[in-house]
Amino acid sequence: MIGTSSDSHGMSQAIAYLKEALRTWKGVKSPEAVFVAACKEGRKPKFAQVQSAVNDWFEWARRKRIVIAISGEVVYTLEGEVVELAQMMRQYPLQE
Repeated sequence: MIGTSSDSHGMSQAIAYLKEALRTWKGVKSPEAVFVAACKEGRKPKFAQVQSAVNDWFEWARRKRIVIAISGEVVYTLEGEVVELAQMMRQYPLQE
């Protein structure tokens, strides 16, 4: 059976999680177990979690018309001002 794009995305997230574990954890005894757990539980590497939080914040801030664009570590306000992303995330915390 051919996997869906979400299956391949989940697989790439699991591989990234395993790579991060091998690079940062002390003494991974069973890489296979780490990989299987990542697949079953949908675990993401820390970087992906941070990216997800930034994406969630940006989408919220865009809907609220606080910012209009993002590029790397900066965002653009409606007035065209360039502001550091971290500063804006502190100034306007995500509110659901």
